[in-house]
Amino acid sequence: MYIRNLRKPSPNKNVFKFASTKVGNVIMCESTLEFNACFHNEYNDLIESYGSQPEGFKYEFMGKSLPYTPDTVVVYKDKCVKYHEYKYETETAEPLFRERFSAKRAACLKMGVQLILVTENQITKGLALNNFKLLHRYSGVYGIKNIQSEMLNFINKSGAINLVDVKSQFNLSIGEARSFLYALLHKGLLKADLEDDDLSNNPTLWVTP
Repeated sequence: MYIRNLRKPSPNKNVFKFASTKVGNVIMCESTLEFNACFHNEYNDLIESYGSQPEGFKYEFMGKSLPYTPDTVVVYKDKCVKYHEYKYETETAEPLFRERFSAKRAACLKMGVQLILVTENQITKGLALNNFKLLHRYSGVYGIKNIQSEMLNFINKSGAINLVDVKSQFNLSIGEARSFLYALLHKGLLKADLEDDDLSNNPTLWVTP
């Protein structure tokens, strides 16, 4: 077992940094795919914590013992632990990759951990990634202002309501309304359909049960 240290400066690697409120730390990523996957992990309600470059291990392939470090370790709220490997579709189409991945997955299963292949298409398709990125802009907003408490009460009484209707009720600009409401979304106090409703338009919002 060994641990790779992405925090150590290297002239040969571009390291991306993702500030995670969920884990209270900065996640170091080796690629844009890993970085974009962080947004999904951050806003997946089933995930308790996650981290990049977990402890590595050896796997057997073509008669050799080779080192491998998964891209991410994910811990779910039911305490299930899974490893993620992020790849472009073009890479997954190669026969050698599929053989290597099968060997890595077999080694993981021996340790009692499932290895999941997550592709670029799964990470980037649909509205989710752009919604997560927009929401993440409000991750540094701390505390709840009086107007946000009033908004929560209003939305709770309304059941479900569009952003523009909240904006009109409180006589705010669209930018102000988004700032207040999306900070509440990030804190988990409000909900929206982040998979199918575009946060850059006029999403429907409701109070978290």
